[in-house]
Amino acid sequence: MEQKNIRPMTPERRHRIGMRIIKTVIAVFLCGVLAFLRNTSALYSMFAALFCVQNSAGKTVHSSIDRVLGTLIGGVVGVLTVHTMNAMNILHIDLLRYLLMSLLLIPVIELCLVIKKPGCAGMACMVIMCLVVDPGDKPAIDSIERVFETAVGVALACGIDVLLPYEPVAQAGTERAPGREDKPVPGTVQPPERTADTPGVGAPDDEGEDET
Repeated sequence: MEQKNIRPMTPERRHRIGMRIIKTVIAVFLCGVLAFLRNTSALYSMFAALFCVQNSAGKTVHSSIDRVLGTLIGGVVGVLTVHTMNAMNILHIDLLRYLLMSLLLIPVIELCLVIKKPGCAGMACMVIMCLVVDPGDKPAIDSIERVFETAVGVALACGIDVLLPYEPVAQAGTERAPGREDKPVPGTVQPPERTADTPGVGAPDDEGEDET
């Protein structure tokens, strides 16, 4: 079995703040700024932005589709659920509302698996819980507004994710610190250094000569 030489992270890199953290902080703050300018709550857009920022450019397009699709699925199901519960006069019975919401997550997750988009299941469930757990004074209108706020957070996170640079991934063997040499892996046998005095090693002209 091949044994890989895994070098531990240096203290400087272990305690360094990465770009994903920086992008998450910026996205959450921008959600707060937009909510302040529109005189509304930033809670739901901040939640969406917090869970949406990715750490690689290759995941951006795929994850953005999952986020938007999950927001749409959760928004439609959540609004219909709140409207139905309100029409049946059971919306403000807390334990019953929590039970029905929890059971509703099962078909939502199954739907995401059926359409082969498992990545959007988490976002869909989060949107449903945001809408159903605290329906507000005007359930139907508040639910639509919260779907919009969640979409705002998703859009801001996607924009920050695309516009800001990513951390370059160092490839093995491409860079080496000055004055640093490769150390042997503990437990492995290193081949001896071959020189001109080592038996069997000679000049190229001696290889084809016959012994006398």
